[in-house]
Amino acid sequence: MWRKQFLMCCWFTLLSASQSHSVTELSTTESTTTTSTKTAKVTTTAKRSIPTDSPMLNYIFDIHSTLNKHQHHRDNRWGPHFEGESQNVTAQAGATVMLDCKISLLQGKTVSWLRRHEDGEKMTLLTYGQQTYTGDPRYMVDFQYPDNWRLKIKSVNSSDEGQYECQISTHPPMTIVVNLHINAPSVQIVDAMGEPLRDKYYEADSTIELLCVVRHMAMQVQYSVVQWLHGNRILNYDTTRGGISVKTDLMDVGANSTLSIARVGPADSGNYTCVLTTMPDQPAIVHVHVLNGESLAELHHGTANVQTVQDTYPLVFFGFILAQLLLVPR
Repeated sequence: MWRKQFLMCCWFTLLSASQSHSVTELSTTESTTTTSTKTAKVTTTAKRSIPTDSPMLNYIFDIHSTLNKHQHHRDNRWGPHFEGESQNVTAQAGATVMLDCKISLLQGKTVSWLRRHEDGEKMTLLTYGQQTYTGDPRYMVDFQYPDNWRLKIKSVNSSDEGQYECQISTHPPMTIVVNLHINAPSVQIVDAMGEPLRDKYYEADSTIELLCVVRHMAMQVQYSVVQWLHGNRILNYDTTRGGISVKTDLMDVGANSTLSIARVGPADSGNYTCVLTTMPDQPAIVHVHVLNGESLAELHHGTANVQTVQDTYPLVFFGFILAQLLLVPR
């Protein structure tokens, strides 16, 4: 009997030990699995965040990476691009003009200059690379090291005004626009206040002094002469009469030319013309009156008298009407 009870106790003891071992193995397995999972998560997190020794550096690194990514996408600084924006250029007629086109990272692409016409649709190829394709010899590429593909135009005039495009042979082509404006030249004979003259009066035996002002014309960079004429006779080099002097001061934006004629008489009356040899179709003309034995004071006095008489006409007319009304019988 006691043997039977002893065997039963041994069996229960072995059963309890076996169950405890299974539970221990299961706990160990779960712990190992959990540890592996956490390790994997930490590894993944480490790969994503690329940690450094300082949390602030991690933050700056992430921001810097994001900014660089957006900067590359927005500005396209890894390929050919223009240094600058579209611009407006104003020049004097007759000057030499340089239109800038600065390009970075050209990477073997070709630069061309084109001109867009007034209709906005037709375009003319001016240059391709450093070769000139237009028949106008005034146009050429004047490359300025290291990256400025300048278009050079000599002796510009009003017909050169318009829109020019610098183009990079990317796909699609990249273009920057330069609007060229040419100041229209002007030629005027002016008085002491700078106002245009139409008529000028001189006494006999006095000296004619006329000033011709040329503006918006680059006189120093091209051969253009200011000529003075009396009627159809050129006065610049006239030695037959004597007493004639022409003095011209050249400037970057034009010229000032003075005509002097000493001891004038009635024969010196008439039209005097100031004209540029390069612009014969834009003359300035003044009519000179040389008084025959009459002084300028007498001339002004006579004009004042005429004006006074003219001013009395309305009063006389009004008085006449009033008298007629008074004489009408009632």
